[in-house]
Amino acid sequence: MRRRLLVFFALTVLAASVAAPAFPATGRGFSMQLGSTFTITGRTGSDQGKHTRATGRVVLSGRWGVGAWHLLATTTTDSAGNYRFTITPHRRGELTLRIAPPDHHTRLYLLRVR
Repeated sequence: MRRRLLVFFALTVLAASVAAPAFPATGRGFSMQLGSTFTITGRTGSDQGKHTRATGRVVLSGRWGVGAWHLLATTTTDSAGNYRFTITPHRRGELTLRIAPPDHHTRLYLLRVR
């Protein structure tokens, strides 16, 4: 009986993890109207072992629902590590945005486009 309960609990945890959203708890969710613009600004952290901000290329990727990731835009940070992206979704649904800055601290955003 105890073994069956343990197996049931393990299957329940597994099912919950599969049903969980495809973005970490640190991701931020936003709701917006179709045709509106969404602006993301950010600042990189320091490279390991350095006291200055990481600078370089920042990549913005996106995917609708659980589809494939697509490159949406790239930019370069300024000398202080600041960057900015502005996008205008042209369809409804859930769009996950992934920002890959040069400090390797990926950031995720979930847009619910109505």
